[in-house]
Amino acid sequence: MICPTRKLNLPKKARKLLINTTISIRSWRANRSVNAVRLSLLAGMVALVSVLVACEEPKDIGLPPTTAIGVLYTDTLSVKTSTVLLDSVVTDRNSRLFVGQYNDPVFGKVSAKTFGQLYVSGGSFKTEGEIVYDSVRVLVGYSYVYGDTSKTQDIYVHRLTEDMDSTKRYTNTSSVAYAATPLTKITLKPTAAGGAGYGRLPDALGRELLELSKGSGVVQADFQKVFKGIAVVPDAANTTVFGFSNNMFVELYYHKATDSTALGIDFFTTAGKPSFSQIKIDRSATKLAALSLTNSLPASATGGEVFVQSATGVTTRLNFPTLLNLKKESGRIAINRAELNLFVKGSSPGGPIPPLMTLAQTDDNNRILYSPETGTATRLLHLVQVQGGTFQTTNKWYYPQVVAYSSRPKTYTFDVTTYLQSILIGVQANNSLVLLPTTNTSLTTTSQTTGATNFLAQPYINNQLNGAILNGPMNAKLVVFYTYTP
Repeated sequence: MICPTRKLNLPKKARKLLINTTISIRSWRANRSVNAVRLSLLAGMVALVSVLVACEEPKDIGLPPTTAIGVLYTDTLSVKTSTVLLDSVVTDRNSRLFVGQYNDPVFGKVSAKTFGQLYVSGGSFKTEGEIVYDSVRVLVGYSYVYGDTSKTQDIYVHRLTEDMDSTKRYTNTSSVAYAATPLTKITLKPTAAGGAGYGRLPDALGRELLELSKGSGVVQADFQKVFKGIAVVPDAANTTVFGFSNNMFVELYYHKATDSTALGIDFFTTAGKPSFSQIKIDRSATKLAALSLTNSLPASATGGEVFVQSATGVTTRLNFPTLLNLKKESGRIAINRAELNLFVKGSSPGGPIPPLMTLAQTDDNNRILYSPETGTATRLLHLVQVQGGTFQTTNKWYYPQVVAYSSRPKTYTFDVTTYLQSILIGVQANNSLVLLPTTNTSLTTTSQTTGATNFLAQPYINNQLNGAILNGPMNAKLVVFYTYTP
């Protein structure tokens, strides 16, 4: 293509580049021994100049947008934080049970008991022929400790005198009646690595349980009527709370009259049967003394700090009061990326900072929102979801977002892009969010037989006493990248 002759109005830098290139070409002609590398470089420079002096101006290429579009960034949207007490903390059928007591200077004096119904191994117990009783004991194992670990601790196992209700959701304030006299005492030496202990149970109880196996035997429903369960309570002098796995065993041993080979059967607590931790706390000597179900504490009332200790119901509430102003000021909004950063000052002395955290929606009374799962008794907690590209409907809360604590910047960072966008377009209300520590990176699982999604949040939340303290100069920051059309 041959261009018509016209005067070039090049920028100053482009004219200088053209002059330097011309001089280089003349020098090359005078000195033909120049190497091939320099030749290639000069060819590239000539090509660059050709672009600068092309026939068509850049404005003539492509079509201008019909609507102005802006891509903006803001980190000035306010995040209002406060410490609240959740209205109901379900500890029923959890993966961890608490027993003991300790004094936490941050959160207060904690005292914990455990109540559990026992499951018959295999669902029934039957023996044949003449059998001889040997012994019976209770076995407990712990993997977490909170508080002073320098002293041995005593805990006591009692027999329940009240039936547990399989249809009830037990909380950290619930209780079940038990016999005043303990069946046995277990002495434990707390260690960070975990451990186990056992206590010998009365022979009268062992023979009672063995007697149930004779004849037609006993099934689970009948066993629960005879032996309602156990309560495990701390000694008044305890300085440690143990986190037990939800498998406390009563082990019964016997043998046949004609054979000395030892036989046995287990009765144990399990997340499949009613079991829960009762947790009482005295906050009178702490910053949280005024905290109650009806009295939240703004960060300004606690020196800029907010707190999280899930098993006692203490948590941080987050509100976004200026979020909808974004929509009012800028017209139609599409959020490209939104991050919520929570800054951690430290933990309580009783344990480490919670390693994993999730966010849940609450109502104005600090009750975690949920939807009942169709066809099951599962409560689908309204947790902030992973960014799956679509908004979740009321029965599709199957993708909870769990984030890990980052020790270098000392933060939890949540991707709240979809959550905030759903508020801006009116799919869901601008509810408060609360922090919930969890002990599993995934709160759902897929059935290998049916392929169905199982919601597993409940066993892994409300089962930690170690807490987190969030602090400033700011304890939370929201960063949003968004596109708008006026």
